Amino acid sequence: ERERERERERATMRPSFCLCGGHHRGVRLSHRRDRIQVGASAGAQGTGDRRLGKSVLTTSSVGLGTLQWGDEKCGFNSQYRANDLELAFKEAVEGGITFFDTAEVYGYQQHKYLQSSECLLGDFAKATGADVTIGSKVFTIPWTNFLVGGSPRLGREALVEALKASVDRVGRPLDLWSIHFPFPTFKQSVLMDALKEAMDLELTRAVGVSNYNGQQLEEAYLLCEKSGIPLASNQIKFSLLDRKAEKEGLLKTAEDMDVAIVAYSPLEGGKLTANGVSKDPNNNKLQELLKLMEFVGVCNGGKSIAQVALNYIVQKGCIPIPAAKTAQQAKEHAGAMGWALDENDMAVLDEKLEYLGL
Repeated sequence: ERERERERERATMRPSFCLCGGHHRGVRLSHRRDRIQVGASAGAQGTGDRRLGKSVLTTSSVGLGTLQWGDEKCGFNSQYRANDLELAFKEAVEGGITFFDTAEVYGYQQHKYLQSSECLLGDFAKATGADVTIGSKVFTIPWTNFLVGGSPRLGREALVEALKASVDRVGRPLDLWSIHFPFPTFKQSVLMDALKEAMDLELTRAVGVSNYNGQQLEEAYLLCEKSGIPLASNQIKFSLLDRKAEKEGLLKTAEDMDVAIVAYSPLEGGKLTANGVSKDPNNNKLQELLKLMEFVGVCNGGKSIAQVALNYIVQKGCIPIPAAKTAQQAKEHAGAMGWALDENDMAVLDEKLEYLGL
């Protein structure tokens, strides 16, 4: 009861808070035209495209993750099929989403059937003629070849070989190629040399990293800068329920270097959606947060809890990449663009998170 009183007091103090009202696919290694570059690479924004760091890429402020595409362990070919994913792709593009994230290991069991995540994305983009940004990532574990083929990952050459295989599966050069995560067997200099060679060979239009902490990101940035190539992005876990990157200064470090932050798991496996309570029914703190997010959504024109969660990340200067296996999910994710949580909305959410210890 006391907490409800405090929330009412906060609401009256913030009058503007509620705004109610491996198979060869005939690749040609040629670049497509660059998109018009607009917008800053960080900062609050509600719609529009944003630039990926200092690279030539501009893309939507919300993207789409494809971790489950082609993965039978996640229900591919049983709960959903390639046709469902194509409808999700089309709905996303129609809603303004132009950034799609994948990796060589996403649905890798389907590589031989040309229905892995990379293959599907390439096919959908080609079939629709959509001018989209496709970003993929390379595994740095030495024995990755047992999963996806090729040679053991023991040096720069093996990483570039893996990139060529990704390009082959997608059917064209990538827009963004990233190191999936740092691994002890690779020096940072070797990883960044692979990124440089990828750019020199025109196998990708931009390069990035993933799962890098602040120190690793700074080292990677300086190595790339020395080589004369911009480091476009760092893909990390970030959400309302996991703000470690912000608390530890990683977001600020990336902003200072003009490196875009791409946020995976922005909906925390469905916890930050209308069905979130069912994901963790005994979590009273989560229930309290979801109630506030629902209220914030109503005050912003009837936005869903998931859309509030995604827009929160956008206002933190990041690009969320929620997963989508259906057209309805893609449509909801696209609805996180075209509007913006204001400073009061963000403050109330941040205060609630601090109060709940989340």
